[in-house]
Amino acid sequence: MSLKVKQKVRFSRYPDIGNLELLHASYKKQTFTPHYHEGHVIGVIEKGNLGFDYRGEKVVASAGEINIADPGVVHNGFSVSKQGWQYRMFYLKQGQLDQICNELCDRIKPMPFFKKGVIKDKTLAQEIQTLHMDFEDPKVSLLEKESRFFSLISKMIRKHAKNSVAPIFVRKERKSVKKVKEYIQSFYGSNISLDDLSKVAKISRYYLLRVFAKETGLTPHIYLNHIRALKAKQLLEKKVPIIDTAYATGFFDQSHLNRIFKKIYGITPGQYCEN
Repeated sequence: MSLKVKQKVRFSRYPDIGNLELLHASYKKQTFTPHYHEGHVIGVIEKGNLGFDYRGEKVVASAGEINIADPGVVHNGFSVSKQGWQYRMFYLKQGQLDQICNELCDRIKPMPFFKKGVIKDKTLAQEIQTLHMDFEDPKVSLLEKESRFFSLISKMIRKHAKNSVAPIFVRKERKSVKKVKEYIQSFYGSNISLDDLSKVAKISRYYLLRVFAKETGLTPHIYLNHIRALKAKQLLEKKVPIIDTAYATGFFDQSHLNRIFKKIYGITPGQYCEN
């Protein structure tokens, strides 16, 4: 669900991913009163500079930098120049980051916190921005969004949390991976989630991402794309129209099928049908 307002603000909520909230906004004269959030807030500044008071300091997050707020920490927000600022924000629900941290190390840990309100990490900032943009793309599957978000937050915790944790050691989990592959092969046309696969494998979501990549060399969502493309190829061989093939194999539309099909096979479905 999305809402557009005049101040160039776009707000979205994702019930399938823990009711995660996203904000993409441009402000020139906006001033946020002192407030706090129940869950972690993580974002990236795209343009301009955002000023805010955080843990007794006046800080400024500039373009290309990450701004973050821990739950319960009072902060405000204001422009420090006439240019204002533009940013992309992830608003996590209470306990959502904690759960990811617990799965990361496979045991209950104290809530990770981030001492600084501004983090300078160009690579991670780019990853936050790209993922936020892809969340707005309906052609990006739920499984991909969920998997990439989970990996992103895990990376944030490992690199920048004050009480960082070491990820659990990856063992061989061939039976679990086999079950996941079989599930994807059976339900490729549906909106598969990372939770679905975790329940099938009977291992945590984060651990599943790691063992699946180790065993197959692919992430679950890339494997899903491969299966969908393979099934589409089989339907095209039977002369099923491209648009019908796209919908039958779980793609958002024909252009989505075209993009994935070409990435895998080097040609479009149309070119494949010509021969």
